[in-house]
Amino acid sequence: MRAVPKLTMLCAVALAIAPARLSAQSDTGEAVAVLSYEELSQLAERAHDGYDFAGAVRFFGAALQACSDSAARVSLESKLTGSRNARMMSSYATRPKVVARKNFSLKDFFLYYPLPDKSWRPSPNRLDSLGGRFSPAVYYPFGADEVFWSGADTMGVRNIMYSRQEGASWSAPEKLELSSSDDDIFPMVNGNRLYFASRGFYGVGGYDIYYCTRRTDGSWGPPRNMGFPYSSPADDFLFINSADGKYSIFASNRDCSADSVGVYVLEYEVLPVSKAVESVGELRELCSLTPADDLKKVDNKSALSSSTYADPNTALYMRKAAEVRALRDTIARFNKVLDDMRAQYKSAAGEDKEKLSVKIVVMENRLPGLQSKLVAANKDLQKTEMDFLLHGVLIDRNKVEAESDIVVVGADKSYTFTRRRFGSGDF
Repeated sequence: MRAVPKLTMLCAVALAIAPARLSAQSDTGEAVAVLSYEELSQLAERAHDGYDFAGAVRFFGAALQACSDSAARVSLESKLTGSRNARMMSSYATRPKVVARKNFSLKDFFLYYPLPDKSWRPSPNRLDSLGGRFSPAVYYPFGADEVFWSGADTMGVRNIMYSRQEGASWSAPEKLELSSSDDDIFPMVNGNRLYFASRGFYGVGGYDIYYCTRRTDGSWGPPRNMGFPYSSPADDFLFINSADGKYSIFASNRDCSADSVGVYVLEYEVLPVSKAVESVGELRELCSLTPADDLKKVDNKSALSSSTYADPNTALYMRKAAEVRALRDTIARFNKVLDDMRAQYKSAAGEDKEKLSVKIVVMENRLPGLQSKLVAANKDLQKTEMDFLLHGVLIDRNKVEAESDIVVVGADKSYTFTRRRFGSGDF
């Protein structure tokens, strides 16, 4: 987990521990403690990661003054630029409504996006023989006449590549003109916009999310950083707008373990309003993107797997069966968490015991609602089966069995994640 310190206190402590060494001036003209440039750089990075960008600018400025190593200075100047950029970007942040957030493995998180089944092809393949930590697959849905992907050049830098179908063959891969001098990953086209992540353009640091608009001549306009809270000091990537027009979805490793990422689901904003963030705490809270946990707004049907079957009866049956399976899995996990908390409660004491007691009561109060939803979903599925029998409708059981391993999570929330399947690695 990435810790978020209270940076104003951190800065004060840094100044207090070396009162005799308060001679250097930062680029803002304020006195800072004259520690080694390594110590100052570490304080700056902690400030930056904690969204205290003004503090990061001060510490990075002081680190530059204390540093005589030319290679280290290049790195410090780059980080200082990132903190200055972030400080500027905090003056035009948007405030989208957060619907859901779920952590998944870095290896296959993209399969939980509401995209066509089998549209992700695993790397390595002919388009991306090198693969990579943030490029485990290529997005290529069935029937697409153009494909965008992140491919590594001979120097190992990932650029956005493009190819289009020309009759029975494909054009030679070419690098998009908007590619930066550093890694660009997860290009996704939504309408006339191309969304991608990069660490080579104006941004906060790590991978930020950008978009550019396709011009009438087919070329692409300049990249624009989507700003807070989509971009952050962590790595942010793979942005899409759902086909139903309800959601904007992206991934980030903010507040995650090293081998996982959080997938964030936000309500789609037609005309997002940007305004300044007043404090470090407000910006930190905004970028935490905590969902509103309101069970009254459950709408599982909007997010369950959209079947590609031509037969609408089979598609209807699969959707209803997925709802039942999702609720069963959710209740099973719910009970497992409750059992673990009850076991912890027995050995806890004092304030920890009181907190656990409150959490247990809250979860126990939610269980009847989930169980009622499962009963209703089962009745609905059984009614559908009876209607099919009365009208002589036969369900293709082979197709139903083929989909039986699909994972559905979050049925108790306002959004349900459905795991799609990998497509063939061949193109």
